Amino acid sequence: MERVLTVGKETAKDLLTELAQVGSLADAKRIVTALERNFDFRWRPVGDRENNYGTISIGSDPGSALVERITNAIDAVIEREAARQMRRKSKQALPSTPREAVEAWFGVPGGRQAAIDTDKRQKLANNISVRLLSGASKRQPTVEIRDYGIGLTPKLVPTTILGLNENNKVNKLYLAGAYGQGGSTVLAFSPQGTIFVSRRDPDLLTTGEKDEIAVTFARYNELDPRRDKNGRFEYLVSPKYEVPGLPASALKFDAGTSVKHFDLEIPQYSQRMTQLTGSLWWLLQNALFDPVLPVWAEEHRPEVLKDNKVDRRTIAGNNARLSASEDKTDKVEHKDSVMVIVPHPAGETNVRVNYWVLKQDEDAPTSQPIESYVDVHRPIAYTFNGQTHGTDERRFVTDRLALPYLAKFFIMQVELDHLNPHARRELLSTTRDRLKQMSFHGEMRERIAAALDEDEELHRLDHERKEKILSHHSDSERAKMRERFARLMERFKAGIDAKAPAKGGELGGRDTKEPGNRKPLEPLKTKDEPTYIKIANTQKPVPIRLDRNALIRLESDAPDAYLSNHTHAKLSIGCEPQGLALESKSDFKGGRARLTVRPTDKAQAGDMGKLTVFLFTPDERTITSSTSFRIEKPEEDESSGASKKSKVQVPDPIPVNREQWGEMGGWTDASVGDVREDKEGTKIYVNMDNRHITRLLHAGGYQEVGVKRMKNSYLLYVAFYSWIQHIAEKNIAIEDKDFDEYKDKELDRVAQLVVHSISASGRLDEEDEE
Repeated sequence: MERVLTVGKETAKDLLTELAQVGSLADAKRIVTALERNFDFRWRPVGDRENNYGTISIGSDPGSALVERITNAIDAVIEREAARQMRRKSKQALPSTPREAVEAWFGVPGGRQAAIDTDKRQKLANNISVRLLSGASKRQPTVEIRDYGIGLTPKLVPTTILGLNENNKVNKLYLAGAYGQGGSTVLAFSPQGTIFVSRRDPDLLTTGEKDEIAVTFARYNELDPRRDKNGRFEYLVSPKYEVPGLPASALKFDAGTSVKHFDLEIPQYSQRMTQLTGSLWWLLQNALFDPVLPVWAEEHRPEVLKDNKVDRRTIAGNNARLSASEDKTDKVEHKDSVMVIVPHPAGETNVRVNYWVLKQDEDAPTSQPIESYVDVHRPIAYTFNGQTHGTDERRFVTDRLALPYLAKFFIMQVELDHLNPHARRELLSTTRDRLKQMSFHGEMRERIAAALDEDEELHRLDHERKEKILSHHSDSERAKMRERFARLMERFKAGIDAKAPAKGGELGGRDTKEPGNRKPLEPLKTKDEPTYIKIANTQKPVPIRLDRNALIRLESDAPDAYLSNHTHAKLSIGCEPQGLALESKSDFKGGRARLTVRPTDKAQAGDMGKLTVFLFTPDERTITSSTSFRIEKPEEDESSGASKKSKVQVPDPIPVNREQWGEMGGWTDASVGDVREDKEGTKIYVNMDNRHITRLLHAGGYQEVGVKRMKNSYLLYVAFYSWIQHIAEKNIAIEDKDFDEYKDKELDRVAQLVVHSISASGRLDEEDEE
């Protein structure tokens, strides 16, 4: 402000200084009212759009909106370093990705938080804090995002932090923003008011710019519903229609930005910050799945703290939690990474898929081990620059990956960082909470499924967990129950075409084998930097069928996650003559990696050639290994026979008792059953300690023979109706949590109906026995 406005002893400067430090919404509104009444302060529409309601209210999840604000804070810290580089007139080109920027300017290998230790991570987190403060209630806390980044001058505020769809980041490839609607979307979830305070780094001011602290207050104005269809989001400006600024000496405020959202509507994330679920900590670890920079999450609410000590945790993302050596990786049974090639009209592109299998917590058998990391109904995250842009259902794991026994233990991250710009634009939506369901999305999912089908360890673990459940029952008991089930199928002919499992996926090249026959391989000796690579396929030349992918096994002394942790490390192939294309490639683990290759249109049955694998290191070394290959013609699918029709397979009803609840991925007494299909057939698991059957048996006073008969009847009929429902559900267009709730409610009704039916027949049986 050019002049000091005064009413009595109170000046506009005094009020703005107080506003910048205010702790409650009531005080903020009092100050704003005084600035309006006494000093002619006015309101300016956010984004300079009178009709900004639709753009700002586009999001449906307050958590996703809040993460937009945190992404802005991360970008501000990176941009501070970029500006310093330009101020020094460095001759080096600016990085082309945020991960490269963080590696160059902050010393984080590959821009991966999993690649640095806790001490360094905490020092980096000092750049950004997210603080939970007291608000209207526990479910409506005040949330402050404070960064020590480049900061803003008052003049920059309208076109940056309070702008809409501006192009500030479009050409700055080293920043993560530009694909979302911006942090302004969170204003919709704190409509009563938000305070913005920002100061440009004094060393980065341009000629003529003053060292000032910008201060303003944003709110939602309902307007007059008789004249306006929607209200308007607006912010406080001076009589000259400018964001007011205070001299830097007016208060202690280091360079950077503070955004304080009063009474933020985040009930689903409002638990005490240290809670493993339903908290801000859970939200940030999931939504910032693999951030380029860490942040601090702080709990300051006295009403939820047991003492006056502030709870403080570093947010480095689920990828670091699951991958970093210091973070209780005894919870992780298997982890791996694979690069998947995806065709696109603009040119072949790729995604990196990271995935983890968790162990069941023996001390908490009724819990699902993945729930402290992800939404158990949507355990697959699609990320760009580490921020989650969409998720996928658990049904992708059970149905498409054919891993029904791992589904409640499986977490997957699909990195979209390496997609070409055309594919990325087709896939990413501006709300960042879901991907566009276009043809490229479906092709990408199929390619990912085919690549993971080559991981024999996944199939071994799935098979191992199934065998552990089945080990509680003899083959003869299962055979008898299967016979009774077959008679029910024949009697009630439900018009269902039960197909036999196919031999491998449409895109996959993995042969159907007994997964349990292959034991885990002992890890090889590794070094910090690789010195060799070897193609380990035993069959020479390597047979490659025209209709399938082929698996190429590699051995090396490269350390685990070598490709992920080194931005410029690459694994590629070449062949003579041309006829093979790379389909997917895993990262190194225990000295081993794998590639899948496929024949191109140029390949013909009988072709022979040489396949060479190249490992390019960051220090510009090239390590190679070669082998011969032979193209073979497609084979007939033996599973179908001449008629091309699959035989009907009788499902296997399996009783599950309380002590097995953990093996089922966290069952409780409310669980009824689960149908699981894999390449070996269908198993139907029925909870024999379900609350309905337990209540009947405990209250009825039945004799042992009667109890056994009733249990068998319960198992048979619940299994049969579960199977009928399972097949019908394949045509139900319900997703994630809604789907699981629907299924659980239907199964609960089935359990009640079966219990009611057998209770009467059970009493008659008892009378006959007497």
